[in-house]
Amino acid sequence: MYEIKVWAQMFFEDGSITQGIRINAEWLEDAYEWKIKEVVDMLLRSVNREEGWLLVWGAGNMVFQYYPSSTSSFCQASESE
Repeated sequence: MYEIKVWAQMFFEDGSITQGIRINAEWLEDAYEWKIKEVVDMLLRSVNREEGWLLVWGAGNMVFQYYPSSTSSFCQASESE
């Protein structure tokens, strides 16, 4: 089976970015939201960041959304308030 891939990359307030990666296009569906969160956490860890903007582009879609890391102390503090 042929899998359609899309481009995912994180952007940050200071203008820096992560290395881009290709992910399965089906992960953009609601049922795979947990996969997108895994991708976000991996990209944030790769540059030692706790939050950023995810751009996913391809297969007729473009998504740009803010994400905090689900494993960061910043995110845990926000959830407890």
